[in-house]
Amino acid sequence: MERLIVDGYNIIFAWPELSAAKDVKLEDARDLLIAILADYAAMTRQKVTVVFDSHRRPDAEASAQTINGVQVVYSGRKTSADHVIEKLLFEAKASDEVTVATSDALQRDLALGRQIKTVSALTLKSQVDAVLARRNEQIGDSRARSDIARRLEDRLDPKTRERLDQMRRGAAKIKGGPPDAALVSAGINSAEVRG
Repeated sequence: MERLIVDGYNIIFAWPELSAAKDVKLEDARDLLIAILADYAAMTRQKVTVVFDSHRRPDAEASAQTINGVQVVYSGRKTSADHVIEKLLFEAKASDEVTVATSDALQRDLALGRQIKTVSALTLKSQVDAVLARRNEQIGDSRARSDIARRLEDRLDPKTRERLDQMRRGAAKIKGGPPDAALVSAGINSAEVRG
């Protein structure tokens, strides 16, 4: 399984849009990073863990929760995010394909010493942007196909649309007689739909 471990505040300080959000409210920057990583994880099917420091707050307790498929870990007052990441690296299974996202040189060296891949904060941003751009393109293509389908439906007269809808639901029973002009105009052979 592919696993991505993210040094949360390192990424927030490196990505311009998150850094700007942090300047207004740090919690908003964290929430935005988690939302972005959730979209990325959904598209790449990676298990994503983001780790945040909370050791500077005297009341902070270590915690972990899953938010939209992303495991979010707060270090607690007795340790740092770096130590949590180190622990996660040492606990990683050999069968897992782990990548650490940080620009912290010490964390990168530690990961590389364990033969774990690393990406810088800006490289992760490029990867995330590319994946989300592909997703947005796919959504746009789906919307365009949906728009075409709606336009074709709008071209049919109401009677033809009603008959086609009945046929789709299996409610129409066309028996004998000449082909229905509405079906012919829609390009449907009435012999194919006779019961």
